[in-house]
Amino acid sequence: MRSDSKNMRSSRNKRGFSVINVLLVTAVALLVILNVGAGVDLYRKYRNCLNEHVTIETGSAVTYDLFVTESFPGNAFITDVSQINTNVPGTYGLKLRTLMFTREAVLDIVDTTAPSGSAVPQVIFQDDVPLAEDTITGINDLAAVTVSYVNEMNAPLEGGAYDVPVRLLDAYGNETIINVPFDVTADVTAPSLTVPESVNAYIGGSTSYMDGVTVTDDFDPAPEVEVDLSEVVSDTPGVYTITYIATDAHGNSTSKTADLILEQMPEVYLDRSEVYGVAADVLYNEVLDGEPISSFTDIEVAFRIFEWAHRNIGYTGTSDKSDWTIAAVDGFETHTGDCYTYYACCRAMLDVAGIENVRVERYPITSSPHYWNLIKINGQWYHCDATTFMDVSGFVFMQIDSELDHHHEFNGATVPPRASVSVQDRLDFTNLTMREE
Repeated sequence: MRSDSKNMRSSRNKRGFSVINVLLVTAVALLVILNVGAGVDLYRKYRNCLNEHVTIETGSAVTYDLFVTESFPGNAFITDVSQINTNVPGTYGLKLRTLMFTREAVLDIVDTTAPSGSAVPQVIFQDDVPLAEDTITGINDLAAVTVSYVNEMNAPLEGGAYDVPVRLLDAYGNETIINVPFDVTADVTAPSLTVPESVNAYIGGSTSYMDGVTVTDDFDPAPEVEVDLSEVVSDTPGVYTITYIATDAHGNSTSKTADLILEQMPEVYLDRSEVYGVAADVLYNEVLDGEPISSFTDIEVAFRIFEWAHRNIGYTGTSDKSDWTIAAVDGFETHTGDCYTYYACCRAMLDVAGIENVRVERYPITSSPHYWNLIKINGQWYHCDATTFMDVSGFVFMQIDSELDHHHEFNGATVPPRASVSVQDRLDFTNLTMREE
């Protein structure tokens, strides 16, 4: 009986142990399985958390979180990223630590950002094309930037207000187009031209057509002047119309005419430069008494010229009339002559002083010919005659046609139109001045 009872207890103990063992094994197995699963899951996360190829824009910071999607203990750069210049595009291989493992990744630094800047409005003349870089301010870009016009900008520009596209291009091909306001003033004004009323020339001789010609322009400092002689018959004496044409750099032109008085070449005449040299000596040292000509008005200079000739040339009634140059030098050297000598000496000094003048001849000729000067003062032509007359005291200065006496009959069609308003009541023959109106 005891034996059976003992066997029964033994059998119960073995069953209980087996259940416990099974439970324990199962529990252990479950723990192992769970731990292995957690390890596998952790490993998968570790393997998938790395961004193996990262691209950033120039100027951006290199941070660890760019390379991982999940943080693990011990995450850090092995490569010293502080040595990477992120302002310059490039490709770098990096090493990183994740958990206890070393991982590798690639960093690309790229520049895809276009430059920026602000337009500088331009207010210019059509020839003053600014440099492209002067039309933009505040340029901002990490790379070097070149500035250029999108279209050709060659002078002269079109006048008006319009936008000009300017390109900003960095070293990596990124570009920005900025429209710059241009306000362009165009030259549409023709030059101002002054020409002599008449030009004297000899057939076969050299003629200085530019004496007495002045030209100015609002923009062009040196407009071109052309003389049109197409109406002149060069081998035939006469009075011809010549045309002066002034043209500026932008094609604006103006024209004026003058009379060309073409005469036969005299058998004997002096070079004008020689005559003007003698006249200049007399003008500056005797007529103006050494004072600079700039100290006098044109009226005062002319007044003194005729007064000097009237006082210093004695009337003899004869002169060499083969050419005015000979008569002028004779007058300066001998201080004698007739009306032609007075005319010639005054003409030489007026030419040196830059005062326009032409010769007037008596018409009709009665007992003898007579010559005097017509001079242009303040834009008006006046009669002037330094000749000494037995029946007239003094000399003629700045008279109009109606004030002339019987010695001065002439053909008005042969000389420029004269002033019509008298200035005689304003002239001071003692001080050689003219009172202002």
